[in-house]
Amino acid sequence: MRKSLLLLLVLGALTLVGCGGAGGPTAATVDGVNITVSDVQLMRLDADPDAAVVDKAQFASDLTNAIFNVALIAAAKSEFGIDPTEAEVSAKLADIESEIQAAQGVSGEEFLASQGIGAEQLGVIARQQVIKDALDVEFLERITPATDAEAEELLAAERIARTTACVSHILVATEEEATAALARIDGGEDFATVAMEVGTDGTAPNGGDLGCELLDAYVLEFAEAALSAPIGEAVGPVESEFGFHLIFVSSREEPALVDIKSEIDLRRVNDEISAWILETLTAADVTVQPEFGTWVTEPDPQVQVPTS
Repeated sequence: MRKSLLLLLVLGALTLVGCGGAGGPTAATVDGVNITVSDVQLMRLDADPDAAVVDKAQFASDLTNAIFNVALIAAAKSEFGIDPTEAEVSAKLADIESEIQAAQGVSGEEFLASQGIGAEQLGVIARQQVIKDALDVEFLERITPATDAEAEELLAAERIARTTACVSHILVATEEEATAALARIDGGEDFATVAMEVGTDGTAPNGGDLGCELLDAYVLEFAEAALSAPIGEAVGPVESEFGFHLIFVSSREEPALVDIKSEIDLRRVNDEISAWILETLTAADVTVQPEFGTWVTEPDPQVQVPTS
């Protein structure tokens, strides 16, 4: 529930163009602001604004998102004075388009057009992202910052999942084969050369190179051995469900404590924002026209699908 609410604040179900402005019958009212049927339909990129409402469950879901959007943006303004300027929105638009360019290799305009997102819809997304950024700043001041001890505790509990290592291995069927291969390496032979000669998996032609990965990409026995192996030294045999491994770790890196503390702080901020969102939606004065459903706040705020 909390994650979805947070995303809805950022994206506003992607494309709420402007409640009360599209005309048509009113579907719901939020603290005096009308949301029309057309407003809700315009939230869906593939929707025909003139089409009749066919899927009651989908409409109830979209109406829920519209209610969230209206209530949360209004609360951000009234409680925290968050009211994005056009300059802020324009700057965020530029950031979004730059990120799209970097990630997709095409201009933001081209990519968004391919997704059916127009300039007006993107403007809504940018405005809501500015609001989310401002809420982050507001709530960051309210949390207790993470300590080194807390970061160390989290790292200790999730060390395998958070450690990146560059690893090579030699996989063979029996412990005897692994021991014999290790003796060759300890005797001075090159790890990669031995891997190419005796390795039985697809990495053998590449000298057993597995690349650089977070250690939780591997089975537990392998990951634990790679976590503790001395850098630049072959270790094993290590038994797994695949056979027997010799493991060679060329480098290994853990995240910095400062980064883990920032992550903990962000979690706390998101928890605080989510609690505020839930409180805001629960307190909002929402009326839904009976033909479109019923507004409830338990167990989660939402429009329940009409039964008839």
